[in-house]
Amino acid sequence: MLLFKTNRLELTPFLVLLAFTVIALFLRLYRLHELEPGLKFDEGWNGIYALQVLQGEHALTFGDKEGLGVYLIALATKFLGRTPLALRLPTALASASTVLVVFWLGRLLFEWGEDGREIRRRGLAVGAIGAGLLAVSLGQTVMGRTSYRGSLLPLFLALCLALLWWGWTRRRWWGIGLAGACAGLLPYIYYPARFVPLLFLFFGISFLLPFRSMSPKRLQSELPRAAAFTGVAALVAAPILLHYIRNPDLFFNERIQTVFVFRKFQGASVTTLAEVLVTNVWDVLTSFSFRLLAGCCSPFEHAVTLNGWEALFFWLGVGVAIRQWNRRPAYRLLLLWVGLLFMPAFLSDAKSTMRMVGAVPAVYLLVAVGLWETFLWIESRLAGRARTWPSIFGTVIGVMILIQAAITFRAVFDRGMAVSPSHYDMIWPAFARELNERPAENDTVYFIAHRHDAFDYLYQGATPVIRIFSAVPDLDHQTEALLTEMGTVSTVRVVNWVDWSPTIEWRANFRANFLTILLDKHGTYAGTEYFDDIYVDSYVDVSYDRPWVLFEDLPQPVIYDAGITLEGLALGLSKKRASEQQGLDAEQHRSLVVGMLWTTASKVEADYSVSLRLYSDDGAKAFQDDHVLRKPMAYPLTTSLWTTQPVSTVFELEIPNELAAGEYELRMVVYDLQTSTPTVEVGVWEPETTLGRVQIQPSGQ
Repeated sequence: MLLFKTNRLELTPFLVLLAFTVIALFLRLYRLHELEPGLKFDEGWNGIYALQVLQGEHALTFGDKEGLGVYLIALATKFLGRTPLALRLPTALASASTVLVVFWLGRLLFEWGEDGREIRRRGLAVGAIGAGLLAVSLGQTVMGRTSYRGSLLPLFLALCLALLWWGWTRRRWWGIGLAGACAGLLPYIYYPARFVPLLFLFFGISFLLPFRSMSPKRLQSELPRAAAFTGVAALVAAPILLHYIRNPDLFFNERIQTVFVFRKFQGASVTTLAEVLVTNVWDVLTSFSFRLLAGCCSPFEHAVTLNGWEALFFWLGVGVAIRQWNRRPAYRLLLLWVGLLFMPAFLSDAKSTMRMVGAVPAVYLLVAVGLWETFLWIESRLAGRARTWPSIFGTVIGVMILIQAAITFRAVFDRGMAVSPSHYDMIWPAFARELNERPAENDTVYFIAHRHDAFDYLYQGATPVIRIFSAVPDLDHQTEALLTEMGTVSTVRVVNWVDWSPTIEWRANFRANFLTILLDKHGTYAGTEYFDDIYVDSYVDVSYDRPWVLFEDLPQPVIYDAGITLEGLALGLSKKRASEQQGLDAEQHRSLVVGMLWTTASKVEADYSVSLRLYSDDGAKAFQDDHVLRKPMAYPLTTSLWTTQPVSTVFELEIPNELAAGEYELRMVVYDLQTSTPTVEVGVWEPETTLGRVQIQPSGQ
């Protein structure tokens, strides 16, 4: 009979690790297969690229995305099918695994004292606290439950440093080699990893400061290990590095240039650039630790890296690390890690927690350092009078972690899962699921005038679905050409959705509204079907007797003296599609859809609104609806920010039930948003312009 003897010192790390593993796996994996809280655009792109891999299209980068995450999703998709679970499982497992690596790394960095003595409880405390807080973090749980490739970076970077530290201190060549392999994989993950070579470089140099502090003999003995690590890393990274050398535009891709903090300050003085950088650094640091920062990958508006008390101990840990810079290499490593992996956020004006994701392991280890130093300070004040103090401290930290776990669970699974389906990124995956369950519809096509790659990844139905991304002025010709090419289509279904916007007009569905106007003109409306906040208008008897022209309801352009011109008008008398789930009367209500094509001079000083009005035959104003002119899908762009490129706007005017059926004259006034001063039509010099006559149908028809 075999007897296994264990003591508490050996059993405690195992139990702590087991507990945090269970918590991390639960928070990252529970209900991961469900669609809510929606699939974001980047997740959909990853899914589409993964499908390309499964079809045999292999690459090192996909668009502006590095390839490792895509290949992991492709592997999951091969075994699990085109499901949200396959899309998110790789990053969820990576996020949970990061907890284990942080525990190991914390123990490695802090289990030995400056005098060479082993301090097991310090290593265990720092590793356990860092891993525990990471396991229950709301922000990191949210990140881990999305298929953003950046979620892989903390795992591979922490694993690289843990293997390197372990292999170097214990003279294990295979550990150093594995660390080099992990380092070589980093360029395949996420572009903030490009700062990691600086981390290795500066950390290595820190051992030489002050210079001549290391003997030539010791330096010579360390060089083979450094060479082995660098050689393996370079060998693994060689394919993508050569790829970037051959394609430098991919290295400094459009996305990086778009968010670069200095892009709007080209030619500015050094003083101005320094001020811009300092301001951005301050915004990032305060948002990271003391201010709420909107999450980039969920409906949560509080997906910050740290909460208030964690931030307090983080900065305490930073202070301790700065003070102990020369005495403890682990502190130098953590400070350099945070400083350099925060650089992508410092150099970007797009505030996002994802920009600093590479520093996450170091951040939580510094929080743990701050808590550990607090424990030591209190212990020194007690002077041995409270022998139970370590147990009390451990219990308090454990309770705090459990409380945070409960807060995270409630935020994600109670509030997050209960978010209304009207949330923009939830409706498309749900719609894909609905269509997948339907049998094939003969001679039918769905038109979706919008791009959401999560739908494309999840949709596997037999009925054709066609995406239309063309500019609005080309929408008529492209739609006619697509239908003519298909030949046998008898039913066209236009997919549209409720565009909820409490404060501004987002108009993400503006192309769908124009498509509805177009099909109203060239087909017969046959009804509407509802899918939560998506509705599908069906048209039959589509006619090709005359060329399809969208903007045909304006005899000639209307030129205003303020430098803005109405180039085209497209009117559609539609029905307000409202389902019972939206809290509105399920009866169809009348609405007038007004599409407009605008151009502006090179510089328009004012922001303009339009007032659309209906007049009866006796000249009385029967209805009025005002709208701010904004560029669709770029809502901050009011007319003063427009370029000379044409801008298409569409407004849906809900006609009140009390308005009698009949023919009305549609007029418009363009006026200054700030002063309410109208501008006038050149040559007419009147503020009110007649656009045409419309026929209002009886209510409910």
